[in-house]
Amino acid sequence: MFIPRHPVVENQFCKLGATSTAGGAGNVVCYAGSVVYLDSTATDQEAVVKKFAHGDTGKVPFGFAMQKVKTGYQSIHPVGMVLPGDLGSSDAIAQPVYNAAGVITGTQAAPMGVAHLGIWDTVHYVTEGGAAAATSMVPGAALRVAADEAKVTNDVTNGSDATDIAGEFVTGVTTTVARCVVGVSAAKASANINNTTLYPVRIKLLV
Repeated sequence: MFIPRHPVVENQFCKLGATSTAGGAGNVVCYAGSVVYLDSTATDQEAVVKKFAHGDTGKVPFGFAMQKVKTGYQSIHPVGMVLPGDLGSSDAIAQPVYNAAGVITGTQAAPMGVAHLGIWDTVHYVTEGGAAAATSMVPGAALRVAADEAKVTNDVTNGSDATDIAGEFVTGVTTTVARCVVGVSAAKASANINNTTLYPVRIKLLV
């Protein structure tokens, strides 16, 4: 049997893996646009993904998170509470994990869509040098997985900004995950990285 699956539809059923983020006030555990990889240790053998972090070596980029995943609001509201601002949004809420003493120690796996290929606009990027010395994001630039929140980055050296992890790609993951189609100037990139004014770039996903 060999049955075709539509990637956009099928990957609405992926899950972001459980985390150890214990905060309960809508803290973000994964941003939309973060690069993720498949968790080969998932006990149920399902499509569980994790967001890249700086120390993740030997992982193969699988796709891009289509939703922002947040913790619940259990530290200030009852468990399961959804704020009015979340209604109708694409954000996913990860429910808490409790230990034997009833203390929240992290979040459960949460359903999350994963994007593949196609052309997308994103503000989830960082340039070589990070916020301190942002460079322009030019059309055609090869983009890798950044150490900062699994953004995309045009850094290809991982040396000139050794003191600024935010601008570097994940060590050991040299795969080009996207290519810039419509870029931004250094000034706009800096404003975006500093969250002053958001300037999206248009990228072609390669995974």
